[in-house]
Amino acid sequence: MHAPESQPTEVGRGSGVDALRRGKGLLRRNLRDECGGILAMVAVALVMVLASTGLAVDLGRGYIERLRLGRAVDAGSLAAARALRLGQATARDEGLAVARANGVPTSSTSIQFGVNARGENTVTMAAARTVPTTFMRILGHQQMQVGARATAAVPPIDLVLVLDQSGSLAYNGVWTDLQDAARGFVGYFDDTIDQLGLVSFQLAAADRFMIGHGFTSPITQAINSMQSVGDTNMGEALRLALLQLQRSNIRTTSGKVVVFFTDGRATAVRAAIGPPNAGQDRMIAAYQTQWGFIRGYFDNPARLPMDQLASPSGCQDAPTCFGWDEDLVRQQGRQAGLGMANAIRAQGAVIYAIGLGNPNDPDPLLQPDLSYLRQIANEGGVVDATQPQGRMFFAPTAADLRTVFDLVAQDLMVRLAS
Repeated sequence: MHAPESQPTEVGRGSGVDALRRGKGLLRRNLRDECGGILAMVAVALVMVLASTGLAVDLGRGYIERLRLGRAVDAGSLAAARALRLGQATARDEGLAVARANGVPTSSTSIQFGVNARGENTVTMAAARTVPTTFMRILGHQQMQVGARATAAVPPIDLVLVLDQSGSLAYNGVWTDLQDAARGFVGYFDDTIDQLGLVSFQLAAADRFMIGHGFTSPITQAINSMQSVGDTNMGEALRLALLQLQRSNIRTTSGKVVVFFTDGRATAVRAAIGPPNAGQDRMIAAYQTQWGFIRGYFDNPARLPMDQLASPSGCQDAPTCFGWDEDLVRQQGRQAGLGMANAIRAQGAVIYAIGLGNPNDPDPLLQPDLSYLRQIANEGGVVDATQPQGRMFFAPTAADLRTVFDLVAQDLMVRLAS
């Protein structure tokens, strides 16, 4: 007899099915767990992305606001610096007004005055603003502070004012207008910050006030007391201006300036006048218009009167005098002015030249020589592009003098503050 064959039991079959079911359940649970972890990671990453985006957006807004504040304080500090010579109160008002015009309210700004290591007066303007955030709120930052700060230095000025006092000014009825314009010009400068000197000229030239502080009252008094008389010796005037700028009290950090005014052309010069090889230090002058002879020569140049007409020592109304004729006097007088102006610029000084006169006068010698004055100032580098370049201003009438002197002062302030 054969033993009966073994048959699969229901117990074994049931165990396999249960195992399969258990595996599927475990897989589903694992998938659910992984999905939950991925979702958590995505959520964390999303927060980080939003925070980074918010940081970039909000910081960008802050950067733009800081640029705006920077432009405002730059402009405001420069405006205050230009006005500082009118007093700190005026300077503060000017600076705040410019800041407001650039969208920054007074409540957000502050101004401080000081002196830097170079001895320059300074104006420092600061502005700040609270900028609300948008995306950075996610990280708990509701706002951020932005600010800007700018300092403008105000270099002191060492300036020599050179004024023509020749007789043509009184003859043409413009002398009092010049005195008024010159007094107004001096008022632009500060007795403690700046140093001013005054030179006047006709046949001779004189130091009416040696350059220094405390100039306002003495220079004003000197301008009031001067008389319009005599000839036009430009070279001698600029020579004295050069000597003032070479004095020991001239500061290395200052802006060095000569403001030169005239209403005519050179009619006198200082030179060795006399027989060949025996010339003496003298002045020699021609008349204002072409007469064909000279007015004469004058001894003792340093002792010639400044507020009255000097009488010639010799060669009066002669066609020639020791080889000098009218044309040579004018030519040498012109060259003396150019030579001294070149020496002034070589010292690092800027020259402003102011001319007065009628450019349409029928007598060419009574027309202002504007080309010559541009050379005196080296406007646009016309003489020497490596030297300081000044400007020439022209006043067609006496009524324009005050405006022109004001323009010179304002141009000078902008030049120093820029």
